[in-house]
Amino acid sequence: MVKEEADLLERLRLRVHQLLEQDKGLRQRVASLEEALRQSEQGKAELEQRNLQLSAQYANLKIAKAMELSEEDSQAAHRRFVSLVRQVDECIALLKS
Repeated sequence: MVKEEADLLERLRLRVHQLLEQDKGLRQRVASLEEALRQSEQGKAELEQRNLQLSAQYANLKIAKAMELSEEDSQAAHRRFVSLVRQVDECIALLKS
């Protein structure tokens, strides 16, 4: 009976040792996954910040483009006005002669 008890105790000791090693491995795995999660969350926060910056830049570009079109329209109107003034000057010159 002593032999059976000794075998049983040895198997129990081995099993406890295996469970402790498995627990150690699992704790390391959890720590590794927690670190990966932390890095992913940090990357996500950085990407969200970059997205906000790019959205602001895009909005500024849209405004600048709208203003650029307005400048082109203004320049075209100015050219048309100058052309009309020349035509009026030509008409006045014709009337004087």
